[in-house]
Amino acid sequence: MSNRISRFSAIVFAAFCMLSIHVAGATDLSALTRPAIAVKAPDKVVLIAIANAGKRLVAVGVHGVIIYSDDDGQNWRQAKVPVDLTLTAVRFADSQNGWAVGHYGVILHSTDGGATWQKQLDGNQVNQMTMATAQAAVANNDASVGTARAMARANHFIAGGPENPFLTILAMDANNVIAFGAYRMAEKSTDGGKDWTDWNLHVGDPISHNLYDVTRVGTDIYLVGETGSVFRSTDNGASFPAVTPPAQSTLFVVLPTGDGGVFTCGVAGLAFRSADKGQSWTPVNFNTSDNLTAGAVLSNGAMIVGNESGAIAISTDHAKSFSALPGFQPMEIFGLAQAANGDVVAVGSAGVIVIPAKEFLRS
Repeated sequence: MSNRISRFSAIVFAAFCMLSIHVAGATDLSALTRPAIAVKAPDKVVLIAIANAGKRLVAVGVHGVIIYSDDDGQNWRQAKVPVDLTLTAVRFADSQNGWAVGHYGVILHSTDGGATWQKQLDGNQVNQMTMATAQAAVANNDASVGTARAMARANHFIAGGPENPFLTILAMDANNVIAFGAYRMAEKSTDGGKDWTDWNLHVGDPISHNLYDVTRVGTDIYLVGETGSVFRSTDNGASFPAVTPPAQSTLFVVLPTGDGGVFTCGVAGLAFRSADKGQSWTPVNFNTSDNLTAGAVLSNGAMIVGNESGAIAISTDHAKSFSALPGFQPMEIFGLAQAANGDVVAVGSAGVIVIPAKEFLRS
């Protein structure tokens, strides 16, 4: 299973954040216990995701680097992190409780707004939990979509070691969290990460696609991934049945439109909007063939989307149309967030760029 991951570029956007070359026997397990590298300019390293922790901004990236800013992205400090691994996503349930996920199946937790982090789970544990789930499903004649291939999948995981990454995480509140990743990886906690339950058979995907982004839209939860896969939970994450895929193209971003709809986008500039809970989709034109790699909803309800060439587009009509903002950011954009003062902070291949709020207000 690792060959598919290893073909991706070494430094790419969040959806393709498999930076390590996963060759059997080459997994550097010491990275799971080696602290993150200390860097002199933490806002200049490759950063893959960013999130709001109250008024604080927290970004994650390569070599376990997590940085945080209390002045709207102008100055950054490096957090204390116990692993030296590429981190691919970060989400906060409130101003204090947050989770970061990444390579080797690692899940980190912070209770102080991202200043310090503790490891809650890694790929060794995930693989054992995956195997236990498969064995139980077979023994109980489980009718879940993924059961037919569950044992083969679990054996692949065990044989490959803790090489598979988590790629996104949903922090519903300080207790309820679900992490998703490569090959339908899914782990759920209801006690803030003290205990985790393998949740992969609750995702209605018989093929085990990579799962790249997740968001809440009203009372529903949408999950998107490879080859246009879209799943919608109507039971607060207890199950994720598949809905109509908008296309066969991989999706990297999913966002609420603000009027009850859902927006998703990904490779080759393809984007779609649904107003009927994923039963049908309408294409959204971006006039680009670049991969759409990051998105955020601003405090005024506008939506912004960034791409691999550094362009940012904005929608003020609930994702029915987007217009390009002037100028390009000199990097691939992997994550976007709005600071407390209204500025937009982009993270990516060159670190951090702060874009003044006036640029978005004039659009």
